[in-house]
Amino acid sequence: MTSAVPQLDRLFGLQGRTAVITGAATGIGRATAQLFADAGAQVAALDINIDKAEEFAAGVRSKGGKAVAIRMDQGDPTAVAAAFARLDEELPRVDVLLNCAAIYPRCNFETVTPEFLDRMYAINFRGVFQCTQEAVKRMKATGGGSIINISSVTSLKAGIYDNVQYAMTKAALNALTQSVALEYAEHNIRVNAILPGGVATEAAVASVQVGDPLRGPFLQPGRVPLGSRNADPQEIASACLYLASGASSFVTGQLIAVDGGFLIS
Repeated sequence: MTSAVPQLDRLFGLQGRTAVITGAATGIGRATAQLFADAGAQVAALDINIDKAEEFAAGVRSKGGKAVAIRMDQGDPTAVAAAFARLDEELPRVDVLLNCAAIYPRCNFETVTPEFLDRMYAINFRGVFQCTQEAVKRMKATGGGSIINISSVTSLKAGIYDNVQYAMTKAALNALTQSVALEYAEHNIRVNAILPGGVATEAAVASVQVGDPLRGPFLQPGRVPLGSRNADPQEIASACLYLASGASSFVTGQLIAVDGGFLIS
């Protein structure tokens, strides 16, 4: 009997591909960067936290893989352009873009200032828009690619109090996902979004203090049918691998919830 392993490698492997990951220093971005590297991809870790990003890249290189770390403030258009110019020097192409970088500081709706909202928009939407523009230019030249956006179930269903501004930026990201998917399908560029529910990342834990009555709203009885827990970042990374790989070759324009059933509860 022929082994299924080579076929699985062809479906889910990323050998010979270059993956660019924003927000790669921690959380979902870090877990996905490591999984992509393990699957054979060359990985560019883009993050404002260059020390953590370089720690990841050095770890990959120590095991014989190829990874580079590039500092990028996603809220700064000049910094985004400079990061992709540096990518052209370091890596030959862009086959996969994972837009993971985002901020989600909680703020009561009545106290949201224009400056606060502008910063949320700059990082969570405008920066993603610009990274996507940079990626599609390069993907068109090399015959296609996969763009994966990390959105949120809160873009479709309220899940966290004092977080309306975050939900707004993620709803805009959903629209960007489907619009770009439609426009660039003829170039073999697939664009999809993952909508996580609660995820046990460092930033998520830090955003809600112990003793806060709003702590862990996703964990209220009945909110997560697959169990009263947050997802591990690796569970989101696995979904990203599916969308980055050949296993999802006929999937584009989709908003895929990885939420333990939160949206159907």
